[in-house]
Amino acid sequence: MTLTDLKGFLTERNRVSVGEIAGHFNTDKGTVESMLYHWVRKGKVEKKAGDAFSGTCCGKCGGHHVTWYRWIDD
Repeated sequence: MTLTDLKGFLTERNRVSVGEIAGHFNTDKGTVESMLYHWVRKGKVEKKAGDAFSGTCCGKCGGHHVTWYRWIDD
């Protein structure tokens, strides 16, 4: 997975967790977090805890204990 791959994955989805990204790219969560930090630091990715992006939760993922990431459109 490259930073460009990660950007593509984030732009295709509304929000994603580290676990979703790690599973999709078959990589460890530490690597994903490091790469996400790069984009967060550059102001391209927004990080939110719980269900802050949608305001609703289905309850299936335990969303209130998950940190979500989303790409910020240019």
